[in-house]
Parts: sequence; C-alpha cells; structure tokens
Amino acid sequence: MFDKILCAVDGSDHSMRAVEKASALAMKFEGELIFLTVAKAVKMNEGLRRFMEVEHVSGQDAQYVLDSFSQEVLTEAKEIAQKIGVKNIKTEVKVGPPARTIVEYANEKDVNAVVMGSRGHGDLESLLLGSVSHKVASLSKVTCVTVR
Repeated sequence: MFDKILCAVDGSDHSMRAVEKASALAMKFEGELIFLTVAKAVKMNEGLRRFMEVEHVSGQDAQYVLDSFSQEVLTEAKEIAQKIGVKNIKTEVKVGPPARTIVEYANEKDVNAVVMGSRGHGDLESLLLGSVSHKVASLSKVTCVTVR
C-alpha cells in the first residue's frame, strides 16, 4: 500500500514527530522512506550584503550554512528512522518554494504518501497564506499525513 513514503522535514518539532510516524509506516509496509528538506536560496538584499561585507563573509558561505543545516536535519531524521528499524532510507535536499517543491518531488518519485508536520519553521508568509502542510495536502495527488 505504502511502498514509497516521502517525509518532508525542516528540523522543527512537528517535522521530527513526522519522522517517527513516517518511519513507523515504512516499517509496517516494508517501504522505502525518503526524507526531503527544501531550502530557500539565499536572497541578497542590501542589508545582508553590507553585513556580509563587514563580517568578510561571501554569499557562498551563507548558502553553505543553509546547506549544512539541511544536512544536519536529514542526518537526524535518518538516525531516528534507523533506530526504529527502517532499512531503505534515502535523503534529498531541494531548493525552491516548499509546498510546490514537495509536491513536484512526490510526483517525480512516484511516492504513495507524503508525511509532514503540521507546523514547521515557516515565516510570516506561511501565517498569512496558510501552512506548507495545508498547501501540500491541497496540491498532492497522493495520501498526505499531517502530524501534530
């Protein structure tokens, strides 16, 4: 039934609880578990550019910090899944708008279910326009599990 499960993670408490639920589903159905985190590209506004000049930081360094955080989140998710007993685990980092990127990835990889936290490390835009999990559930063609 759920032989390929996508779990979107961002390091928030809700997303790490989603890791546990997705791992349990993967164990129950002996499925593949894919952890995906969606990073935003670093936008260089004038204030950030000046700060980086003063601190002698390049734009590549700022992106490196985001990429490092993404890898840490995925490593933590993978460790949790392995402790639960999941054997077939993959990880992926994508850059783009979170909801659309998750849905596009789910379609590309032909997953059976998307598991994610009900609230993540969203910004003000998420509060005004709706959560990423709500958008994914609205746009997705597959079963979506929202974990609180």
